[in-house]
Amino acid sequence: MNTGDRCPFWNGPTVKDYMASRRGPKEMEEWCYKNSAYYYNAIQGARRAPSSYSHLNYYTQMAYEMKGGKGASHLVKFRLVSSGRKENGLPDGDDQKAPWKFTARSGDSRSADYLKQEYKERLEDGSAMYHLQIQVHSASSQEDLEIFNMGKAWDEKRSPWHDLAEVTIFRHLGDSVTERTCYNVGNLPDCLFIPEPPSYQDYRSIGYLRCAIYQTSQRARLWSGPPKDEHAVKIRYSVTFQTADTGEAGYDGEVRVTITGSKGRTEPLLLDKSRIFRDDFGRGEEDVFHFDAADVGDLWTIQFDLGDRTDGWYIEMVKIEKEGQICSFPAYQWIFGGTTVRRGEAKLPFQDNDEMRALRALETQKWRNRLPWKIWKDKGFPSCPAIEEHTDLPRDLQFRDERERDMNVRRREGIGNFLLNRFFGIFDDIDSFHSFTEFFRYKLGEGEVPAVAHRWQWDSEFGRQFLQGTHPTIIRRVEKLPENFPVTDEAVKAILGRKVSLEEEIEAGHVYIADYKILEGVKAAEGRYVTPAMGLFYVNAADSFVPLAIQLHQKPGPDNPIWTAEDSYADWLCAKFFLKCADAQVHQMRDHLLLTHLIMEPIAVALFRNVPSVHPVFKLLIPHVRYTVAINTIGRKALIGTGGLADQGLSVGKGGHLVLVSKGYKEFDFEALKLPVSLAQRGVINSTELPNYPYRDDALKLWDAIKQFVEDVVRIYYKSDEDVTRDEEIQDWISEVHNIGLPQHGLDGEMDHHVPHEFKSIADLVDVLTVIIFTCSCEHAAQNFGQFDYYAFYPNYPMIMRQPPPRERGKLRVDQLPKMLGHADYVCVQMAGTWLLSEFSSDEVFLGKYPQQHFQERETLQAIDQFYDRLTVIEGIINERNRNLAVPYEYLKPSRVPNSIAV
Repeated sequence: MNTGDRCPFWNGPTVKDYMASRRGPKEMEEWCYKNSAYYYNAIQGARRAPSSYSHLNYYTQMAYEMKGGKGASHLVKFRLVSSGRKENGLPDGDDQKAPWKFTARSGDSRSADYLKQEYKERLEDGSAMYHLQIQVHSASSQEDLEIFNMGKAWDEKRSPWHDLAEVTIFRHLGDSVTERTCYNVGNLPDCLFIPEPPSYQDYRSIGYLRCAIYQTSQRARLWSGPPKDEHAVKIRYSVTFQTADTGEAGYDGEVRVTITGSKGRTEPLLLDKSRIFRDDFGRGEEDVFHFDAADVGDLWTIQFDLGDRTDGWYIEMVKIEKEGQICSFPAYQWIFGGTTVRRGEAKLPFQDNDEMRALRALETQKWRNRLPWKIWKDKGFPSCPAIEEHTDLPRDLQFRDERERDMNVRRREGIGNFLLNRFFGIFDDIDSFHSFTEFFRYKLGEGEVPAVAHRWQWDSEFGRQFLQGTHPTIIRRVEKLPENFPVTDEAVKAILGRKVSLEEEIEAGHVYIADYKILEGVKAAEGRYVTPAMGLFYVNAADSFVPLAIQLHQKPGPDNPIWTAEDSYADWLCAKFFLKCADAQVHQMRDHLLLTHLIMEPIAVALFRNVPSVHPVFKLLIPHVRYTVAINTIGRKALIGTGGLADQGLSVGKGGHLVLVSKGYKEFDFEALKLPVSLAQRGVINSTELPNYPYRDDALKLWDAIKQFVEDVVRIYYKSDEDVTRDEEIQDWISEVHNIGLPQHGLDGEMDHHVPHEFKSIADLVDVLTVIIFTCSCEHAAQNFGQFDYYAFYPNYPMIMRQPPPRERGKLRVDQLPKMLGHADYVCVQMAGTWLLSEFSSDEVFLGKYPQQHFQERETLQAIDQFYDRLTVIEGIINERNRNLAVPYEYLKPSRVPNSIAV
């Protein structure tokens, strides 16, 4: 904005004239007499010796195009009007006679920057207030082009000024902050546009010219640095740059850095690569530079300028040695022009000075611009970034090259397995269960048939998988038999080994249920079948977990039999197929996709948008949310998008899978993400009643270890509950998660999600952080990494049934069952898909390991070491337990639990 309601130039040629006039008073005088409008507008914008910047009014002068919510278009201008004060410094008669004279009036001994100093003092003592006003002109295709002429003010009778907002300025920002704001007239909200000019002579060309001029002038200021003090004492800086050892992390362009501290900042320092006898900063290399520059005091930041290059440089760490002291600046990010990296000490917002608080705000504002929200009210999903392609994500959120390469390799192996099976004659109509083993002739990896292929038909194995398989969170204790599942003593008495009634077994805590009621109303794709089945399970006298009864629909009746092991082998096996098929739909779409991937993603997005990288909560969580947005962005197309894995490989694919996700979110309860709460709600926490449940036993140990670690770290930085309540950054974070990330959509049947909207205490914060770390690591590992083990042999876990379920007993033969399962294409998709999802990446980082040194404080590093020690003990306990299990449960061994959701 500028003083004066009109501009001394209004198109390309007049800008050229104006720039020439800036050489000195003589050129300015000639310019004024060249055009009467030049003369008049120079007077309009001139201010001589005003008492304060806060006593001036400021105008955009340029007309913007504004699009309304209903598509209506208007032209608008803005101005800031000093609140409660009349504008001063207006030119008097003598000033108007010679607007080209810039000298101070006689007797005025104030310094040239007196206004800046006065404004800074004013803000230190209080604030400056303005009214933001808008002038509106209805746009028309027949618009008189004079309306765009910045050399003329709009008629205030036709377009009066309206109050839009009150603006209070209460803080002075240092140069290192204001340079980072990179102000440009082209940085506009979505509703505002700079009208496009047809030519250089057009009035509308000014907006485009201003964008270019601001960009050039900012670059010049960055490169020139602060005014040089010839008498300043210079000291030696040794700066070490560690380039990441990954993909295209290196950089071969010119780089300048500026170091900022408590006493000011250095001039831009050129990283002269001739000193290191190389022409680039190579991946995995460490480069050291030495500079003599002004002493900037206590080190705060290092800022990078890469010129006009946009390819970036991935730096892990910068270390600056100054007068024997070494300070670390953890980066772990892509560096572009203007990137600023802070010193590594974690700080809460109220522990920072004004300038550093402003940097925090700039960082989170940048992320808000780069990660806009997409709210799925129509589908009833959690929110996500409004970004469709992985390559369009901010580069710091994209997969690193090695991980993307590993995913592509696994994808090619899966496709290759599919093609080999098709080429070598694995035909569509499978006529025996043995035929399914033929698919492993060309199997990915070791080429061996999974172990479950040898025991999948056993009832003991069927039940075991509900406790120790890849979906161990579906079972619930039966307190009372559901009315719509009328299992009788007579039906199951031969299976109840303790010779007591079913009701007595229920009271003893020996009976459990897997209920897939959520599948009611979810349509299967054409030619595929799934049912909202229910399965009753029983802990027998040998402590085996075995199926008691299966009902394939929710409403009991003569055409919906209750199947048991007393039925024919073919009937019972078919019932188990349909129960496992129902389980597969719910596992994949709700308990895996929704309750880990989709619930954690908006938490991660809101973290980036509200919590800066210097914050201890950010440093604690970043290893656990690093790739969540990337994998979900890929998954929205490759997994649940049209033609994706869900369409190809699930009975509810081609639309029903999205309905299932939506129904799952309606029932979502944040409290149930707390492991002890979930186990208690499901009635499975008692190991005496329900033995041999290693998911529960291992997960509880990990939950306790994570919670202790989180509390240890949090209490290093938060000394009281008051510290938590006054931390506006984490309050804004959880508020955005509650209001936008995991919202209540108001759909029929939607439950209260119980997402917290604020943190009132350290305990509140510890609970939420524990949920996030546990879900992103342990819960996701339990739901994901056993998929190939259990899904790859199709009869063990059919995701698609090709024929409807039986409605009466004794009609099925065993030789008919293979044809009810998926044909060859389905089998290959299931094998390849679960192979892709079950493999670790070559750059995987596992629980308890933090190779990226985001934290620098010794006390925090000790807490990390103690966490790792606890996990080592837990791993030893798991290994010892597994020696006594027929099938070891290894999915929650800390050494096999990745830190984050990345597949």
